[in-house]
Amino acid sequence: MSGERVDGSFYPGGQCRAAILRQFLPEAVPEDFDALAIPLTVMATDLHRREQVTFSAGPLKPALAASIALPTLVRPVALDHRILIDGGATNPLPFDQLRGHADVIVAVDISGEPNETRRDVPNPWECLVSTVLVMGTAIIGEKLKHGAPDLLIRPKVGIFRTLDFFQASAILRAAEPTKAEIKEKLAALLAG
Repeated sequence: MSGERVDGSFYPGGQCRAAILRQFLPEAVPEDFDALAIPLTVMATDLHRREQVTFSAGPLKPALAASIALPTLVRPVALDHRILIDGGATNPLPFDQLRGHADVIVAVDISGEPNETRRDVPNPWECLVSTVLVMGTAIIGEKLKHGAPDLLIRPKVGIFRTLDFFQASAILRAAEPTKAEIKEKLAALLAG
């Protein structure tokens, strides 16, 4: 990561470094894209150029770190003379990047459904991140008007609040009921 020491600490402003990856990635994740058995494309955003950045070759972990660098929460990543943040800033559901590279495109939208009953005023962090989600939802809506993936999955994760991403096990359990439905829809899609 261009000489940046990754130690999991926080830096001014309360943002954690991308070492957060160690909490979620299995040890078997290789260092380079070339070592992956299945091709992968990772999205990030160049903060200063205000453009999408796509990674599919080279060092894997810095690309993953950049792809989750959600402003105010995870520190931006300096890589290849760019300052990179979460790819969701420019492309929150990047299924369009697979066109021409896959026979079937499945997209998973985890932004959560709107909550019409909630009335509390969120803290500043949650408000900022929720605002990013609102903008992402608008971007996704426009993208879907111009061409949807073959299968769009929206797991029921709306019960979780914006800053609950450390509750990964609970989030996965909440999404569990959609597995059978997804298997059925995917099987029908592949058979057709």
